[in-house]
Amino acid sequence: MKKEDISGIVAYILILAFAIIFGVSVLQQHVGESFVFRNGGQIAYLGFMLGAIVFGLILNASLYELGHLAGGKIGGYDVAKINILGVEFTKFEGKWRVKFAGFDGLTGETKIYPIENFKDKKGEEKEPNPYGYLWFGTLFITVEIIIAMIAFVLLQNGDRTSIASDFGYFFLTSSMIGLMILIYNILPFRLDTITDGYKLTLVSNPKNKNAFNELLRVERAIENGEEVEIKTFTEITNFTADLNLNKVYQLLQDRKFEEAEVLIDMIIEAKEEVNAKVYIRARAQKIYINLMNNDLEKAKEFYEKNVPVSERREIADDISMPSIRAYLLMAGLLDKSKSECLIVLGNVIKAYKKTPKARQKVELELFNETLQKVITAHPKWGLEGYLLAVEEKESKKK
Repeated sequence: MKKEDISGIVAYILILAFAIIFGVSVLQQHVGESFVFRNGGQIAYLGFMLGAIVFGLILNASLYELGHLAGGKIGGYDVAKINILGVEFTKFEGKWRVKFAGFDGLTGETKIYPIENFKDKKGEEKEPNPYGYLWFGTLFITVEIIIAMIAFVLLQNGDRTSIASDFGYFFLTSSMIGLMILIYNILPFRLDTITDGYKLTLVSNPKNKNAFNELLRVERAIENGEEVEIKTFTEITNFTADLNLNKVYQLLQDRKFEEAEVLIDMIIEAKEEVNAKVYIRARAQKIYINLMNNDLEKAKEFYEKNVPVSERREIADDISMPSIRAYLLMAGLLDKSKSECLIVLGNVIKAYKKTPKARQKVELELFNETLQKVITAHPKWGLEGYLLAVEEKESKKK
């Protein structure tokens, strides 16, 4: 099990433990005195508390992303989109549009990009600072929790059996949802999503701060279909590795495999500095380049010498387009296993949808070329139906 998987499990255990303790130590003691329970029964009380949870989830998710918005604006960023529980507000040509969409986060996601030629109050040009963006969500929810605690105390008013007291517990419960969101987001580890706490540990390094802004700039330009010169970094961290991978995709699209391999090797050599997923996908890209461009014997020699069995398993289990491309070549050209090819092909659509939109166009081309190489080697396997159609890519834009 990978380190980030363990960290994710620990985070969810902490949240679950907190919810159980709050339910047993606070709500269970209150239920007998509750005005709603005494006049409406157990179902009414459960509905009342469920309303508090839903209200708290919506309120705190909104506050957290609004904190990102405010902090980003103060720090020198503009906002591309805000997603709150799947409701996405996207800024397009100066106007906001609303749609339902997925998000990378516990309750939402706010995408920002640095303002060009950003100036401080003195009119001096300076680099945008991400600390407000990363801290204001926490600040907004903390203020909400404090207000809810004050409201809870005031609404007791010496009578724990009144409807006012019930509303005090309503606001208290809602604020506890905010506290659970904070527990998840302030942990300084990489979880199943990249949290603010984890980003803060990274941008504390000045070089990561620069890479953070550069990555936002590049991703924004790519998403807008703009030509962009991508800066690369020789000191590898999670941020700089991700930025270098954008350059790798650009080089792969131009079929400059040797130049791409230089950047990939830098990430592989910095194994201890990057998280497991970044490393294994860099390793997959390396395998892909070797199997696509070298004769089979030379590629097989590299594979057997440089790729341990443990990494082969990780590539097989990783649902991402780089790993799928690599494993498809491993299974089809080296192991000559149709069944393994079919297993990995079953995950293609899922992996494609998880691919950042900025990389989907290139991935579609690279995957189809990869699959075509396997089809050419084994024409009787009937794998043509797994080729990704251009329409699949275009439908993502709608």
